[in-house]
Amino acid sequence: MPDTSIIQTSLPLVDLHRHLEGSLRLSTVLELCLEHHLPLPGESLQELQRATWIHEPVRDIVTIFPKFDLLRQVFLDEAIIRRSVSEFMQDAAREGLSHVECRFSPYFMAELHGLTAMSVTGAVVEAWQEEHNRYPMTSSLIVILSRTYGAEICGQEMDCALAYCGRGVAGVDLAGDEMRQPARNFEHLFDRAHQAGLRVTAHAGEFAGTDSIRETLRCLRPARLGHAVRAADDPRLMDELAQAWVAVECCPTSNYLTGTIPSMQAHPLPTFLKHGICATLNTDDPSLMGDLTIQQEYRHAAEEMGLNTQQLAQVQINGGTAAFA
Repeated sequence: MPDTSIIQTSLPLVDLHRHLEGSLRLSTVLELCLEHHLPLPGESLQELQRATWIHEPVRDIVTIFPKFDLLRQVFLDEAIIRRSVSEFMQDAAREGLSHVECRFSPYFMAELHGLTAMSVTGAVVEAWQEEHNRYPMTSSLIVILSRTYGAEICGQEMDCALAYCGRGVAGVDLAGDEMRQPARNFEHLFDRAHQAGLRVTAHAGEFAGTDSIRETLRCLRPARLGHAVRAADDPRLMDELAQAWVAVECCPTSNYLTGTIPSMQAHPLPTFLKHGICATLNTDDPSLMGDLTIQQEYRHAAEEMGLNTQQLAQVQINGGTAAFA
């Protein structure tokens, strides 16, 4: 439950940037791998944790990819996908969240075992529909377009989002290879999202600079940006984000462990708040970050970034304001 010395229980506690594929219970991964004879680094939970958790900042982001493959290999069928969503919701409720958004890439989840992106999306939505009223929190789904696969595959993922728009899917996201697949390659797809009334967020400024952020704003017209740490390099850009009320989904632990920032103290969250940006706190991929909780992120913000009580409260308010509820 929330630490009341850091988190104000009278204000919303949200996680807007949490990937389903990066939130699997490692105990479930271990169970399924043993049952279905899938590759494992060992037969104990401790061995799986050592192989999956990112213990120190990485020098090259590609070293993380095998960890995701270790997790996503368990998506053997729709029943397992439904279970993963059910456990995601249980864990979010147990964490004390008042709102959580579950984002997932249908093609990424479907790829290894010959599923279809649409069947994956159907399974996620079905499980969400069964679970979302069971807990004292609100929730919604975000379909990720994985630009690493190119525009054609992303078109299939957009079809999935549109097929379930208003039935749990509230928004779409662009994630993946920001350097090699710029936002302009996907502008036509996000035009479809806007026309359908889907909300838009996009990873930008995580592994590319301010030009990537500006192009994302121009081409995709997002209400929120994922990470956006490089926005801190340009005060004018930060002012533009504040004036346009484009929220930023900050994920400090993830940014530190992936080498995006040199230290937790260097995270731009305090700078974003000073510029009036609607900055929020989120966990990104808890399964890879040592079972990270939102409470730990707030403690990092207080103890390592120096946020005071008023600033922490503002972050909570921002989360509620920026939610795709």
